[in-house]
Amino acid sequence: MSSELRKKIEIVLSALQNENHEYCSFEELNRRVVFDEGLSREEKFKEVVDTVCKYTIDTKSKNWIAKLYGGGSEMSFVAEMIIAHFNQNCHTYRSSPFFTFAEEQIIKKIIGYVGYEEGASGIFLPGGSFCTYIAMICARFKKYPASKRTGLNHPIQVITSVNSHYSIDKGAIIMGMGTDNVIKIDFDTTTPEEFEEIVVRNNVFMINSTMGTTSEGIMESVDKFSKVMKKYNIWHHIDACVSGIALFSTKYRYLTSSFKHANSITIDCHKCLNLNQQCSVLLVKEGDLLSDCSRVTAPYLFHKDSEYDVANRSFQCGRRADGFKLWFCDQLDDLDAQATLIYDRNARFKKIIADDPRFENVEKDSMTHCCFKLVSAQEGENHEIMNALLKEGIYIEYHRDYFKAVAVNNDIDEDSFKSIIERIFAVHERLSQK
Repeated sequence: MSSELRKKIEIVLSALQNENHEYCSFEELNRRVVFDEGLSREEKFKEVVDTVCKYTIDTKSKNWIAKLYGGGSEMSFVAEMIIAHFNQNCHTYRSSPFFTFAEEQIIKKIIGYVGYEEGASGIFLPGGSFCTYIAMICARFKKYPASKRTGLNHPIQVITSVNSHYSIDKGAIIMGMGTDNVIKIDFDTTTPEEFEEIVVRNNVFMINSTMGTTSEGIMESVDKFSKVMKKYNIWHHIDACVSGIALFSTKYRYLTSSFKHANSITIDCHKCLNLNQQCSVLLVKEGDLLSDCSRVTAPYLFHKDSEYDVANRSFQCGRRADGFKLWFCDQLDDLDAQATLIYDRNARFKKIIADDPRFENVEKDSMTHCCFKLVSAQEGENHEIMNALLKEGIYIEYHRDYFKAVAVNNDIDEDSFKSIIERIFAVHERLSQK
């Protein structure tokens, strides 16, 4: 590392200590982000870095409870530095031996948590949505193996719940199925008999369930459909992007007891496990399907001794070392404690809401989300409250008539949560007096 780069890194690290962040509209940024042409190269470097840090949301803040991810752990940040420094492509073992080794080791460990038998495999992919797309392709290949060469000349369908993530619709678009072939049902009210009728009328190749829905954190079950799924050989994919981190918690691993029966599972470790973006893993019970459905001949890249060339089971050629990031944190952080904290803290936040007559819990069964609403809220008021809080540096999201708080950062405690709900009520009262 050159002395010049060290100096630049020191400037960046100093700028990252800035706690004064401003949220601006796109138009405001367009007016404000203008640099003096007369600055020297060194001066402009500092000015650009300071500007970026000033107008970037601090996801490490105690006031950041808006999304399903946090500011990332320190060890995750260090892992990112190592990845960036070596800048390797994790497609062949020759180009990234240690990163490949680390990815294989951590996948093996997670598979052990799930309870899959020998033959299972996995791969780290750029985001939970991408994992879902690949799971859908595996499921199609399993039922229609010729589709890899010839495609399909008839429609096929995937079943998912009304609460599922939009990645199922996106996957249908990418696969050429079309969104009309995504059948959305209410898992709670649909009977096994009604489910079988849907299957019989269509060419269903997969059902998707969600462990931790995006808006409410609900954990869905398809147990009552299991006999029909087995009868018609329907692939079951679990979107566990949000709550799959229970695997890492000895206290809450029981929540994942059904995982071993699923054909594939997606977990986002950059969400509630608080690793830096992105760190998504797809697990497949029949591991050979990953390579069987994607492998093509490429003698310029893959050679005879390519057993550990991960790109053989990937639709990507360029791959970041995201698996190394999780392996690194597993070695040096307490992932069990982090995973357990998410669930324990959410229960405490729900109690705070339950004990406050000004608020009401909305989704009591959620394990990761604290969903609540103002008892005296006016219609459409939540959007105004959210925008007002943005200007105060408080980040919380809302859905329909309720707020949803997901606390990922370690230093978010009961006091900081109480402070946020006090600000919500204060803004509500101000708006009510207009």
